[in-house]
Amino acid sequence: MFRNIVLTATLLVALPVAGQSRDFAQANARADAQLQREPARTEAYANAWAEFNNQQHLDERDGCYSKAEGELIQILEIDASGKVVGYFSNQDNGRSRCWKSTYLGVVFPKPPFAPYWHKLVMH
Repeated sequence: MFRNIVLTATLLVALPVAGQSRDFAQANARADAQLQREPARTEAYANAWAEFNNQQHLDERDGCYSKAEGELIQILEIDASGKVVGYFSNQDNGRSRCWKSTYLGVVFPKPPFAPYWHKLVMH
């Protein structure tokens, strides 16, 4: 019986928590699935998010655009309060590290559901 308890505890530690993503591929898959499952609410919130972001000039605030060249895909994990609690990127460079620092902890308007996976393609 003791062996079963240890095995269960080990499995609980090894499995990711629901809503939590370990890497970019998982976060990207969740963002794509969210868009397919909830297209209208995802797009409506994306517009509200962009309006807030543009009013605050968050993407420009820390000079991140100039820190590397080329396309960068970012996924922000946003909790029920609107806070960015996770940041995932398809690249690790000056731009991604800069935007991670910029976005983590920012509180946007509350999303329609949580976690909300916000995908950004930066050029």
